[in-house]
Amino acid sequence: MTTGVAAPPALDPQKDVLAFSNETFYEYQVDAGGHLSFHQRTHREDDLYSRHCFVMVRMVLQFHRFAQFRPDLPKVSGAEYRDRILRLARIPAWSDGTRPRVQFPGYADLRSFSSDHPLLLQKNMGLWWPSFWRIGNWRIVFPVPRSGQDRLARFLKHQVDSGHAKAVYITRFRPINHCLIVYDYKGERNGDVTYSVYDCNQPNARPVLRYHAAERSFDFPRTWYWPGGRVNALKLYVSPLM
Repeated sequence: MTTGVAAPPALDPQKDVLAFSNETFYEYQVDAGGHLSFHQRTHREDDLYSRHCFVMVRMVLQFHRFAQFRPDLPKVSGAEYRDRILRLARIPAWSDGTRPRVQFPGYADLRSFSSDHPLLLQKNMGLWWPSFWRIGNWRIVFPVPRSGQDRLARFLKHQVDSGHAKAVYITRFRPINHCLIVYDYKGERNGDVTYSVYDCNQPNARPVLRYHAAERSFDFPRTWYWPGGRVNALKLYVSPLM
């Protein structure tokens, strides 16, 4: 949590996230020694909701910034919810949005809504493949200066202090190219920062992204699909290009 008087997180990981997960295209295994191996899944691709981390992160931001849940109002039809999802998906995640917010009656938050309507959301949030051709993705082929990582760490702290959840793109080119939402942090006296993040690959977990001030580098700890270690972190959904 930020220093001084504790402020509420910019995003509530129990309420403001999607109830379903992004399935990875490959099956990953991390052994006891921390070594990663992966192979293509044996399931039919049509049976998987995979490779949608960009889409899911964008949608969570759009719901958080541009939607309003109204549990006091009666639920509407699936077709009406679909129209509202599509309307929300058309609002650029980096924009100031529109007023009034898009209302979703009959539900208190995104988790409960997505728990009842997973397929409706999955079919209307957007396709996976356009996100892989975003211009900003090509940044991963260029060197990432340590000064840029330091600026990003300070940017994320400032955004959280201002009450904003922010998306980041983490990569080591291979085997990880993934995105997260930073919504809270805890700073240490030595300058290190532990950021609380939403990870659509594990929506029920409480993962973190760590910044090490001495090395001016980010570290994403071990998960079921990543052995843990240094990653490059980049801004995501802050402009049409990034």
